[in-house]
Amino acid sequence: MRLAKPKVCYQAASRDFAIDLIYLPQRHQYAFELGQKLESLPLSVRLPPIFHTTTPRLTSPSPSFSVQLMEELAIASKKFEITCSRPKKQSSLQRIPWLALASLLFVLACMGASVATIVISDNQTVASWTIQPAVLLAILAALSNVALGIAFSEAVVVTWWTSATNGASLEELHYIWDKGLTNFVAALAAGPTAGKVAGTMLALIIIKVATGPLLQRATRQEIKEVVTEGAIELNVVQHLPSGWIGSVETNSSIVGSGNSVQVTSAWWRKATITVRSPRSYCDGTCEGNVPGAGITYNCSSTTRALDLFTGYNATLFEINTTMSQNSTGAPFLLLTTLYSSAIDDNCTATLTVDTCKIEAAIIEYPVTIQNSTVTLNSDKLNHTRVRSTYTDRGDLPTVRRGSAAGVLRGLDRFSSNFKTRTWQLDPSTFQGKPIGEMFLQTDPKLYTDFTYENCPLKWSSPTDYVLDSMQDFMFRAALRAAKRTDSQTFSVRRAKRRLVFHSVYGYLAAASTTTLFGTFFVLITLQGRWSLGRAVSLSPLETANAFCAPLMERVRCNNITVDGILEDIGQTRVKYVDGLMVVDDESTSSKPLLTHFQ
Repeated sequence: MRLAKPKVCYQAASRDFAIDLIYLPQRHQYAFELGQKLESLPLSVRLPPIFHTTTPRLTSPSPSFSVQLMEELAIASKKFEITCSRPKKQSSLQRIPWLALASLLFVLACMGASVATIVISDNQTVASWTIQPAVLLAILAALSNVALGIAFSEAVVVTWWTSATNGASLEELHYIWDKGLTNFVAALAAGPTAGKVAGTMLALIIIKVATGPLLQRATRQEIKEVVTEGAIELNVVQHLPSGWIGSVETNSSIVGSGNSVQVTSAWWRKATITVRSPRSYCDGTCEGNVPGAGITYNCSSTTRALDLFTGYNATLFEINTTMSQNSTGAPFLLLTTLYSSAIDDNCTATLTVDTCKIEAAIIEYPVTIQNSTVTLNSDKLNHTRVRSTYTDRGDLPTVRRGSAAGVLRGLDRFSSNFKTRTWQLDPSTFQGKPIGEMFLQTDPKLYTDFTYENCPLKWSSPTDYVLDSMQDFMFRAALRAAKRTDSQTFSVRRAKRRLVFHSVYGYLAAASTTTLFGTFFVLITLQGRWSLGRAVSLSPLETANAFCAPLMERVRCNNITVDGILEDIGQTRVKYVDGLMVVDDESTSSKPLLTHFQ
């Protein structure tokens, strides 16, 4: 390895000769040597402590003093090798690249904040965010890129000085400093370290360009049905008031009241149920279960065969209800439905008989409220929760004529809309009533060719329809009979179509991965900082001092950091002339140019 040129750190001269204090880089020592006469050496010298003199500074030394000084220096140069104090090494904590590590931690913090923003904003409404996630992500990406650039700049400084300490060509040192920006191919060819720095720089450019768009793609806006939990009020009675349905006429009939007639009419017309109370209003679609007066039932089925060629006048479809009571005397309404559920190629029908025992009860109606419109959820009516059953005195068989009719008697009267609606098999033709036509299956695909031509008599079950109609009647009655004091508060799931943020976690994963790769690349280039033992930079003053530039001869021997150099010659004015940086003598002629030795 070529040794660096000795650096002149201190000079003193007489009229005949000069003494130089020089720095020996290979030995990290300073020594005196005799030099040539310097014709134009300005004397402003602070003498080293080894020379016993009471004159700390020479501005115009007498000849005799100069001769004495030179003699002493000559003697000292023969007897002593004076070692200059080396710069104090940094402690363990000082050797840690705090700025670079803090920058990398800040990069990771920005990435964590970006992840949190995308995760938290997912499925949240756009209106709930004062600052849009896209804006926050753009700011975080920009800050992350700045911090990553700072960390990489520190890593380049460490790499440059580590390479210089271990020995490197000037070309490689140049391309480490240049980071391959001016000539990427030349940087790769200059050496492995320069190639590593150039490759890292290229990777960071790609990462900085890609991170922002990836984060932006990780969140978008879309219209979605947002579901929230809440509560709503509805005026519903749990027991119909006595006589509200009507009054008893005979043991098997009642005289309907105006209330029941209105409810029946609303059921026939499928009239919209509207609530006027603002506490019952739902901004969107609310679904829940409200307790109210209703019914509960238990059904069973039986089947039997019927030959349509021989079963003259047989009933093929029928709906009937009758009041009855159990062994304890408690009343119930018996619903019976009969229908031909299947038919074969011999025109033999399968008759299904459904029998349902209906009781008065308090049930939880599955309701849907949209704005101020209330509807029953028919899909859930078969699975309603029964809170309790009860016996209405108006349903007892011992009730007198003119007494208030009970719920079951009212439903028996309501089901007259279905009763006696039968289809009977006539010897010459098939005849029936309109209600049966609602359930008669006329689609040819449901029959074979023979049965469709000869006996297309198959019905779907009317049981669920009748029971649902009874539930609808009771719900309308419970709403119409309610007063303000009958308010029921119940939990609902509120759904509303809103503009929300939707997070795409694939893009988030890609952005996080690229950022982690960038952090890892910078950490690799930070290797070697511990071994340097001092603060370093790529200041032109510090590198010029390391290369023993002539202007740096004015710097004290142990001031090798940029702060020390600025302390010594920071006020010196220079001028760029013909490719060289020289001292501006006009501005610094009154200032001392030679440094002192400590």
